[in-house]
Amino acid sequence: MSTITIQSINYSGEVANILFKPADFDVVVNLGDQVLPYLFNPSGLTPSYDVYGTYTILVLDADCPNILNVPKPTPTPTPSVTPTRTPTPTPTVTPTPTPTYNPCNVTPTPTPTKTPTPTPTPVLRAYLFIEPVSGSTNIGQWMYDSGSNFYGFTNDSQPTQNQSVFNVDMNTYVNFSGWTSGLFPGIIQQTVPQTSGGVDFYDNPIVAYNFLTTQIPQNYVGGLGWYTWIIPTSLTNNQRQTVIDLNINNNPDLFTAVGTEGVINNYTFTYTGTTIPATTYRVYTTYPNIIFKISDSNNIYMKGNTIAP
Repeated sequence: MSTITIQSINYSGEVANILFKPADFDVVVNLGDQVLPYLFNPSGLTPSYDVYGTYTILVLDADCPNILNVPKPTPTPTPSVTPTRTPTPTPTVTPTPTPTYNPCNVTPTPTPTKTPTPTPTPVLRAYLFIEPVSGSTNIGQWMYDSGSNFYGFTNDSQPTQNQSVFNVDMNTYVNFSGWTSGLFPGIIQQTVPQTSGGVDFYDNPIVAYNFLTTQIPQNYVGGLGWYTWIIPTSLTNNQRQTVIDLNINNNPDLFTAVGTEGVINNYTFTYTGTTIPATTYRVYTTYPNIIFKISDSNNIYMKGNTIAP
């Protein structure tokens, strides 16, 4: 086996730091922050290894890592002839993959007293929605069938500039099943720090209320797409992300500051579905300017730059 795909139903589209300990080697290789699912080819390492070994996968902002063990195949024993009338075939030993487990999951000891379990508060992040131009018909048909006059940015349209209708338009847009079914690229999530200080994974300064440097891997979309950030108002200190940094040439340290469209980010919508956590959001893109209509022929990097009232 020369490659392995590291994936998770629960964390698809999220960024995870991955450590790899190859089987039979006393080393640990940091594969860096990767968007799940991640296709890993260890032959590109120096020295090269097989895919067999232990993977420690920590989703950003999660408290506990997941461990994935990929054991080396067990050789099939050579059948031996025994002095019996009926030869007994030697069973073939089939390697069984070790399932992924979370070392932080501990089975509680049952107690006779039932304690009400509080409903967990969802972790809010910034969410990057990418409409592939190749899927413009899909999103357009969904919005049209739902009675909206907004058919998606790839169809040269924008949400209605009326607060109540904007709310309906954006709820319909986020409810499109293609975001979670695999028809469209998975929604990328990123942390929005609430305090300033230090640097992020790409050595860029951490600035309060501005989302961290985010990588969109080469060919994540497979061509041209429209990029839109949807961010909870609570994470931007109830202000607006007026400027977003962009690099489309595989450089996370050299950015162009891009102003987001003020007509669109002036409105909010309160999401009530399940695609992302239910809360109040603003929408950040450049429509009708096509700066955020990007081809992913290289790694793309984006990060928050400026928050303003």
